[in-house]
Amino acid sequence: MSNSIFTTEQLIENYNMIVRLLSEVQADNVHMQKSLDMLERMHCESVPGDIAGQAKANSACEIVKSRETTNQKLIDAYMKMYDDLKTAVFSQNTSCADITDKEIKTETEEAADGDK
Repeated sequence: MSNSIFTTEQLIENYNMIVRLLSEVQADNVHMQKSLDMLERMHCESVPGDIAGQAKANSACEIVKSRETTNQKLIDAYMKMYDDLKTAVFSQNTSCADITDKEIKTETEEAADGDK
């Protein structure tokens, strides 16, 4: 992260914004439900040669397929964010662990010197 043009605070802010926006897309099912409701209200005849029922079924199928495609893209975005963060978090944890180890060694050495 040292070669980043953003500060850590800016990266965290951007990450939080992306998560919020992706969550909004994920939760937004209103347009899909409205489309399905509209299809349900459309009258179709049960007579031979009437293709309205088939057209409604195809339309409903396309609406659901479109939403599933959106969900797949959301999953891809979340996975990419996870992979990017995993690398950053593990490198930060390693640095923190190194610092903690150094602090413990220093404190141990100081305590040993104090015992002499």
